[in-house]
Amino acid sequence: MKSFERFGWRGCWRCEHCLAVCPVGAISIFGKKPENSLPPPPSEMGDYMERLVVNRRSCRRYLDKNVSPDVISRILKAMESAPTGGNSCGVEYTVIDDKERVREIWNAAYPVMEANAKRHSYTSSFSDFYYSKMKQSEKTVRKDDLLFCGAPHLFIAHERCVGKWAEDSKVNCNLATAYFELLANAFGLGTVIMSYPADVLQELAPAAREMLNIPADHYMKLIVGFGYPEISYARGVQKERGSKIHRWTQKKSR
Repeated sequence: MKSFERFGWRGCWRCEHCLAVCPVGAISIFGKKPENSLPPPPSEMGDYMERLVVNRRSCRRYLDKNVSPDVISRILKAMESAPTGGNSCGVEYTVIDDKERVREIWNAAYPVMEANAKRHSYTSSFSDFYYSKMKQSEKTVRKDDLLFCGAPHLFIAHERCVGKWAEDSKVNCNLATAYFELLANAFGLGTVIMSYPADVLQELAPAAREMLNIPADHYMKLIVGFGYPEISYARGVQKERGSKIHRWTQKKSR
């Protein structure tokens, strides 16, 4: 390689596209060998992705058991390739992969949340009305847990969010959240993307947030709860949102 001043605009982006594009695998870079790369997806992957997206749903009832560490490791390995603006790769992932550890965080946050609710004090996104509705759902879909929906594991994408690229950092985290959620579903896990618990940890129960060891200047808005789903579904739903789709259709040639 030709020498360069630094990674980014004035040098190599570390995208590894040179390794990926060579048809005969003649290029290695940064100690990475082409024979260790995963092959492209099969031609029928579009059909499978269509099924995955149509069948994914928010899961709020989980089996009380840990997910296999091997499954979590495979998902997190794939997450190393999640997109970031300018290939910055600055997003960090915090994963609570043991249900007992999740319970410790829950014990540090839930009583504080309840105590505040009795004083009619909530997160900036909640009120008496919304909290009462969430409490009602604890007896049905949320399995006695309006905070984490009973999820045995948590995934949080976070990144230092300051300065010129702060908004990019937020987008990077949100993209990582979506990628993780789809990957988890592809491995047969149930998932739920939650914003309210992040607000609780940041606004009401900072001691619980500190248990995650996420730096204070890191953006942390979405939490993914995941685990083995308690309920199996036989088919996808049939939503109709055509009015929300706007296409510039190609003109037919005469």
